Amino acid sequence: MIKLVAFDLDGTLANTLADLATAVNYALQQHGLPAYPVEDYRYFVGNGVDNLMSAVLKEHDTPQLREQMKAEFSAYYANHSLDHTTGYPGMGELLRELDQSGVMTAVISNKPHAFVPAILKKLYPRHSFTLAWGQQPDLPRKPAPDALLRVLESCGAEREETLYVGDSNVDVAFAHNAGVKVCGVSWGFRGAEELHNAGADIVVDTAEELREVINEQA
Repeated sequence: MIKLVAFDLDGTLANTLADLATAVNYALQQHGLPAYPVEDYRYFVGNGVDNLMSAVLKEHDTPQLREQMKAEFSAYYANHSLDHTTGYPGMGELLRELDQSGVMTAVISNKPHAFVPAILKKLYPRHSFTLAWGQQPDLPRKPAPDALLRVLESCGAEREETLYVGDSNVDVAFAHNAGVKVCGVSWGFRGAEELHNAGADIVVDTAEELREVINEQA
């Protein structure tokens, strides 16, 4: 029986791609570096902000420039993280049904934690997550399993009672490293092929299919 459903954020609960791209491109332009098309960011995001900066800086990457870029990105994104960000179809209804069924919900993201509460409050104002974590200073980022294992402990859920939901190979590795079943969502940033290739236990195309997967585990 599923007692806890834990979600990735970017590409799973929230389509944040345009706002992330705009904020990083802003930081790049402060240093006279070229911006990237929004679609390129599908493959830049998901591994934490340090890796995001390294990905866009490429041969210009230095520790000093990366830190400057992070600060400029964070300052801009703090004021523009909700300009174009939206939830995905059917996810609000699914969260409401999980709440009504007594299933706990959590969010575990590699996004800096400071941005997570505001995005969730804007997109899902009627839902209270049991836990909602961005990157924690004392925990390694995904795909290291530490954050998921700590969430399980905090929620009192066993591995076999938990389903992790995400949109990338990082999410698949994260869940499997923790010994948790993972359901990939094809509507996110990476698509079904990457999820299948990464070894996702299940891949769904809609929130309705995700609901059926959760109900089948009941």
